[in-house]
Amino acid sequence: MVAKVGVDLVPVLPRSLDETLMVAVALSRPLLENLHCLVVTLGPDGVLLCGEHNAGSVNLQPRKQKIKRQLCALHYPALTVTPEETMNVSGAGDSFAGALMAGILHGRDTDCCVRMGLLAARISLASPHPISPILTLDSVDPNKVQAQKWPTPRFIWVD
Repeated sequence: MVAKVGVDLVPVLPRSLDETLMVAVALSRPLLENLHCLVVTLGPDGVLLCGEHNAGSVNLQPRKQKIKRQLCALHYPALTVTPEETMNVSGAGDSFAGALMAGILHGRDTDCCVRMGLLAARISLASPHPISPILTLDSVDPNKVQAQKWPTPRFIWVD
C-alpha cells in the first residue's frame, strides 16, 4: 500500500502515539486527493480524522464542488473503558463507524459525530455482543447521555 500512495516510510512500526499519528497523517495525504475525508480508528488510542479544514475542525459534510482545500487532521482520544467493563472488543470499530455516519447523515457537527462514535464504541466494548443491541440514536447522543468529560482533540495541519 505504501508504494501505491507514494509515501516513503521507515519499515519500523511506530513506537508512540505521536509517531502513529504522524505516519497516519502522512499516509492520508495522497488519499485525500481523491477522498473527501479519512477516518482512521486507532483502537484504545482513539480516532484520527483527516480532511478539509473548517473553522479549526475537519469538515465531514459532503461537498458537491471540488475546491482547493486546506487539509488538517484531528486526533480524538478514546473514552476510558476499564478492563472490568470490557466484555468484547469485536465490533467496537464498526459501532464507532455506524454512529459517526449516523451523525453525518443527521447533519451534526464534527465533534458531535465523533462523540457519537466514541459512545457507540464504549457501549459495544461493554456488551457481550459485537454490536450492542442497546445502540440507538438516543444512546449515543452526546446531549442525552450522563455527564461525560470529553477529551480535547489534537489539531494537526496536513502538508
